[in-house]
This record gives sequence, structure tokens and C-alpha cells, in this order.
Amino acid sequence: MNYDINILIVEDLLTTRLFLRRTLKKLGYTNVVLSGDGEIALKELKLKSFDLIISDWHMLNMDGLDLYKALSKNRKWSEIPFLLITAEKERDKGIEAGIKEYLVKPVKPENLSNKIKEVVFGEVA
Repeated sequence: MNYDINILIVEDLLTTRLFLRRTLKKLGYTNVVLSGDGEIALKELKLKSFDLIISDWHMLNMDGLDLYKALSKNRKWSEIPFLLITAEKERDKGIEAGIKEYLVKPVKPENLSNKIKEVVFGEVA
């Protein structure tokens, strides 16, 4: 199946960015943009609209939590579903900051697929 949505991946590790893009393409998501940190992601958001942002927590320059806070201050960007990828031990910190959707590392393709369908399309697996 081919899903016609624009996804922004924000991850500082190149291997993880490429893994996520490859996984998303196998799942049918072909419109994927890669970003190395939150600052670059904000520049991408000024150039293109996105239907989903998938972000790692720990990154240089601007981490996932700071990116989420920046998005929350912008009326247009605050409406974009935001999916944080984090370690189990940090999940509660993200929830306290207002992040509602997350995936715990290591990310499994089935969990990623189910979470995207839930967050973007309202489908519950």
C-alpha cells in the first residue's frame, strides 16, 4: 500500500535516519525527508508542509524536546502529529512535557506502522 503523506524524520545518527527511511518506504510511506537535528527540521518546516514528525530525543544543537516546544509555539506546526522516539526510562519526562505519542527504542517496524496509523489516520491496531 502507498500512503501519500509527508513525513519528517529528525535524528542525528545517520544510520538510524536511513533505517527509519528504509523502514517507512517498505511500509508504503514514500514522501520522507531526513533532518539531522531540530534546527534543521525547523528550516525544513518553513519549506514544506508535513503530516507527521518523527523525532529522536537526544541530538546536538536542538533536541527532540526543544523541537517539540518550538513547534508548540507555532499555531500551524503545533497541529502536526509529533512522535518521539526515546528510551523507556525517559518516556515519563516526555509525557510531563506534553508529548502524547512516543515509541520506545529499539523501534520495531510493526510498532512504527501501528503508531503512524493511529496518530495520522486514527486507526487502532
